[in-house]
Amino acid sequence: MGALIERGRVTLHEDGFGQLVFKTLRYPLKPLLAARAGRALQEAATERPEVDDWVELVKRFNYAGITVEPWQVPNEIAGFMRILQTEPPARVLEIGTASGGTLFLLTRVARPDALLISLDLRRGQFGGGYPRWRGRLYRSFARDAQRIRLVRGDSHSAHSSEQVRRLLDGERLDLLFVDGDHSYEGVKQDVVDYAPLVRPGGIVALHDIVPGGPGKHGDPGGVPAFWQELKAENPDAVELVEDWEWGSCGIGLIRRPH
Repeated sequence: MGALIERGRVTLHEDGFGQLVFKTLRYPLKPLLAARAGRALQEAATERPEVDDWVELVKRFNYAGITVEPWQVPNEIAGFMRILQTEPPARVLEIGTASGGTLFLLTRVARPDALLISLDLRRGQFGGGYPRWRGRLYRSFARDAQRIRLVRGDSHSAHSSEQVRRLLDGERLDLLFVDGDHSYEGVKQDVVDYAPLVRPGGIVALHDIVPGGPGKHGDPGGVPAFWQELKAENPDAVELVEDWEWGSCGIGLIRRPH
C-alpha cells in the first residue's frame, strides 16, 4: 500500500484484489487509520507554509476515505486565518467541529503551545457532530507543544460549560469560534454562555452570517439575524464575506471590550 500526495491531496492506493479488500474493510479500519491520516496531513501542511496552501490542502485531503473538508468559503476562512496569524491565539474554543478542517487550520495559526478546545455533539441539527473514532484524528492535529481537548456534548448544557472551564483552569480564551447550533436561540446562547470566557481584546467569531432564502445555498438558520444584533452593538465588527447573495457562510468577528 502506498500514498500519493499531489497538490494537497493525499490518497492511499492499492492494485487489483487488494484494492477491493481494502475498500471493504476501510470503515472498520478508520479508527486505526485516523492518527496516520493526521500525520499525513501534518506532513503535507509543513511542506506548504502559506495559508492559501493549507486551505486548499484541507479541501482536497483524502486518506483512505478520511476527509477533513471544512464547510467554509476558501477566501473567507483564509482571510480569518490571516487575521489570527497577526496575533496567534494561545487558547481557542471552537463550538462545532464537524469534519475538522477548520480545527486543523486553527492549529496552524495558533501558538506552538496553544490549548485548543473542540465542543461538539455526536450529531447536530445543522449537520455537525462526528463519530467517536474521529477524535483520534483531531487530537493528532496538534503540533509542537499544542494540546487539543475534545468535549463531546451539548454546548448549552451546564456539564459542557463546566468541562470547558475546567480545561481553561482559570485562563481566558483568545478566540471563541461559534459554528454549532444555528438556531437564533442556540447561537445567542452560545455567545452569552462562552463570550465571557474571552479575554478583553480577544475575538468572538461567528460562522454563517450571510442570510439565506428560497433558492439560495445552505441554511444559516438564525445566525444572520443574531449577527446583525451583535454587529449593531459593536461598531468595529469585521465581516469576511465573499458573496452576500450566496445564502450561507460568511464569518463575522468582534472584539471583547477592554
